Amino acid sequence: RFRNVTGVQTCALPISAWYDENGNFIVAKTHDEALALYKTQYPDMHTIALKQDEDVLDTWFSSWLWPISVFDGFKDPNNADINYYYPTNDLITAPEILFFWVARMIIAGYEYRSEKPFENVYLTGIVRDKLGRKMSKSLGNSPDPLDLIDKYSADGVRVGMLLSSPAGNDLPFDESLCEQGRNFANKVWNAMRLVAGWQTDDALPADEVAITCFRNKLNEAVININSLYDKYRISEALMATYRLIWDDFCAWYLEMIKPEFGKPIGTATYKATIGFFEEVLKVLHPFMPFITEEIWHTLGTREAHDCIIVSSWPEAVQADEKVLKDFELFKETVAGVRTIRNEKNISPKETLQLIVKATQDDTALIYEPVIKKLCNLSSITYTQSKPERAASFMVQNVEFFIPLADKIDAGSEREKIQKEIEYAHGFLKSVNAKLNNQNFVAKAKPEIIAVEQKKKADALARIQTIEDRKSTRLNSSHVSESRM
Repeated sequence: RFRNVTGVQTCALPISAWYDENGNFIVAKTHDEALALYKTQYPDMHTIALKQDEDVLDTWFSSWLWPISVFDGFKDPNNADINYYYPTNDLITAPEILFFWVARMIIAGYEYRSEKPFENVYLTGIVRDKLGRKMSKSLGNSPDPLDLIDKYSADGVRVGMLLSSPAGNDLPFDESLCEQGRNFANKVWNAMRLVAGWQTDDALPADEVAITCFRNKLNEAVININSLYDKYRISEALMATYRLIWDDFCAWYLEMIKPEFGKPIGTATYKATIGFFEEVLKVLHPFMPFITEEIWHTLGTREAHDCIIVSSWPEAVQADEKVLKDFELFKETVAGVRTIRNEKNISPKETLQLIVKATQDDTALIYEPVIKKLCNLSSITYTQSKPERAASFMVQNVEFFIPLADKIDAGSEREKIQKEIEYAHGFLKSVNAKLNNQNFVAKAKPEIIAVEQKKKADALARIQTIEDRKSTRLNSSHVSESRM
């Protein structure tokens, strides 16, 4: 027996050659077969002592011939298959068999075909349990893949494994990652159900803002994912795909275009959405082939051969950087309003006003309707001065305010500010302790000292900002807050 291409451990095989004392030999499986054959081929010889060759065949003998023999390249060296498929592009294997298998295949490739058998070698890690032990049957710490598939689906298990396997490193397997993979599959499926349930209206205009935003996010993601594939960073490619679908497509784009309950969506917007959905399914397909194929056929009428697995990969088009920057400003603005709601315990159903300390410009005009929709705002206005009795937050270099006249408990606000001051002073004390420690200053690298000094400066600025807020609220009854 040999070690096969999957790397299953086997034993070395003795060479089936049998010799007499004069050097004559017979090839046979057993001693009895060899003796009978010997008597036939050498009738004049009368020996009965045949000795088997003491050498053995390399354990990896069949494996290192695999790149050639799988295409029948030894018996028929110029057949169509070997000429088309040899050499292959990539070999996926484990690092512990680089010498035993990979090196032998390369040597055999140059010996028998005068060229290497593959271009790249991708090394996988060892699957380990939560304790860091190698998974094995003897330890009983290896889960049954079929049980995992029954519980989390085949796609969920694939994603779970990839989430725990950065390129070349060992795989610290955790079953909860398979659960995360299943939840991701549910997210994609529910997105399909949402989109499939919308009614369309030809009279409604296309949502050009949302369409333009996501088209550029998709372009940016495809370029990034292609680059990660080129570098064989498969786990990172999965995470980039995950963020594109979960965050950009489901959490932002679908929310931007989602019509009110019971109302239709514009036909042009719907068609663009189906097109985007198909593109993200293509990107996801290598990681979740089953659910993507199912949704692919659900989204539209397909011919029998029109499957996602043979569809074209999305084209990588350079994204518009300004659109991406404006989109990030929009997302952070929405997130800022939602954070204020959470911090002040304001119901999402209660309308708010948003005041922007800036001059009204085209970008603000473009995103205003979407911001009002997602944040439940009654109005968005612009000012050059700081309004009173308002919570505030910063996005990039723009300051936003939300009037909270009767929505804040002054007592709880003062208590909160006091806790912030105490925390900031505590942090400053710990930094000063390091900087005042002569032993630390003498031994630490200059860049570390610089980091600590920056921490001190930031802490002092933070304390000053909080003190200003405290003074403003106590003396002028202002309720203005800046989150840093």
